[in-house]
Amino acid sequence: MLIVRKTDRIEGVVNAPPSKSYTHRAVIGASLAEGTSRIKNPLNGADCLSSVHGCRMLGAEIELNEEYWIVKGTSPQTPDNIIDIGNSGTTLRILTGISSQIPKGYAILTGDDSIRRRPMQPLLDALKQLGIEAFSSKGNGTAPIIVKGGKLKGDVVKIRGDISSQFITSLMMTLPFNENDTEIVLTSPLKSRPYLEITMDVLDKFGIKIDETEDGFLVYGNQKYKAIDYTVEGDYSSASYLVAAGVLFNSDITINNLFKDSKQGDKAIIKIVKEMGADVKVKDDKIIIRGEYNLHGIDVDVKDIPDLVPTIAVLGCFAEGKTTIYNGEHVRLKECDRLSACAKELSKMGAKITEKPDGLVIEGVKKLKGAKLNTYHDHRLVMAFTIAGMKAEGETVIEGEEAVRISFPNFVEVMKSLGANIEVR
Repeated sequence: MLIVRKTDRIEGVVNAPPSKSYTHRAVIGASLAEGTSRIKNPLNGADCLSSVHGCRMLGAEIELNEEYWIVKGTSPQTPDNIIDIGNSGTTLRILTGISSQIPKGYAILTGDDSIRRRPMQPLLDALKQLGIEAFSSKGNGTAPIIVKGGKLKGDVVKIRGDISSQFITSLMMTLPFNENDTEIVLTSPLKSRPYLEITMDVLDKFGIKIDETEDGFLVYGNQKYKAIDYTVEGDYSSASYLVAAGVLFNSDITINNLFKDSKQGDKAIIKIVKEMGADVKVKDDKIIIRGEYNLHGIDVDVKDIPDLVPTIAVLGCFAEGKTTIYNGEHVRLKECDRLSACAKELSKMGAKITEKPDGLVIEGVKKLKGAKLNTYHDHRLVMAFTIAGMKAEGETVIEGEEAVRISFPNFVEVMKSLGANIEVR
């Protein structure tokens, strides 16, 4: 567990961890390329290592080093065992599509308790439209997922856009194997668009061409992934906790490895804290914060930034007035129901939060008190609640701190280097 006590000041220079989203896509893209790729500055977190494991099971040879990974790619091969992807929804969704291209037999993909509850049916239905046999072993649209190797057929696939962009990313990464050009038609409004922009950005580097259409996307057929050297940029989602700490505390911090022109949707954290009243300086590849700031509540549409919800919720607790988080029904389908979890756990600290079907309404109370918090094995809750605990009166006990291994493995060390009064017990 993590013991968090009130912290008066933070200062120092730190690097944002490498992007989880970019690392997933880069290592999977490299594993599908003919030849050898080098992935520089990868995130050595549990989720991305799940993608490494899955790619190895499908035939890629991957050598891991702290600062780079060497990937010798191949066309997907039939795995000789079940692919256990742990807690990584991104890995499950992308590799479900990729597994359809094995030459014979079946691929079986599963994961931990949380993964075996996450929806997969929209992707399974989309693959069926393309002539691929893929189904839930339980018959309820959740993992374990069984995929039979087969040839992609057809030139149109329809899929919802409002449950998970990962389904669409899976199609984007699989459809280059189709002989035909394939149009992905979205049957409902698209949420989490920036994640698809990340997918297209990475695929473009690996030589895969995708165009946006009026109704969705066009993936060109008969394309081949090419081996490249690829450098992973810093992660705005993980950096959001550092940004929140910077604006809430007496601070002087610089966060490196954050690119101003990044396609990551979660760079919106900078716009959000500025709108709340923080004077954050943005340079080409770094963020400079000298807090603290008197924040005021705002309304935030989280349609495209679901991973920022726990950070925004904590900021809202310490802001003046009301903060409203809306358009976030899909936030309930993450590692846990993050809307419910934020409302329940922050309320233990004295927060005034009302849970809505699509979001949260937070009345700023300016002060919280220490409490024992459950994080539901969710890495983003651990990190957001740590910031809340550092600002709260008394001691906060956060259970399940090891979940940070998923996206920010050295989170505790980085926070302590800035002066956070926290310890693992």
